[in-house]
Amino acid sequence: MLFGAVLGSFVIGMGSQEPATQAPAVNLEFEADEDGTVTITHDGGEALERAEIEIRTPGTVGEWPGPELYAGEEITVTGLESGDEITVVWHSPDGDGAAVIAVYDVE
Repeated sequence: MLFGAVLGSFVIGMGSQEPATQAPAVNLEFEADEDGTVTITHDGGEALERAEIEIRTPGTVGEWPGPELYAGEEITVTGLESGDEITVVWHSPDGDGAAVIAVYDVE
């Protein structure tokens, strides 16, 4: 299965009165196999800074290819079952906010 997730617009404020830095505009593709592995591919847009990204999942997140994830690069999540969810969250570098940039439900 191949599913795309486009930059989400759900923003969580962290109590600051000033506007938070904008989340990166990025397209992420999710591809699941029958062994419980999901490959997340950066399919275009801005680079993702490893220090600003949290991948929430009950599975195990693989190694990043470097300090940033660029278009065409990928990360795998293993140990997933049907019904599990992967949520990719961006945290602003100044700590003023966060945004969910992608959600994927494993089928």
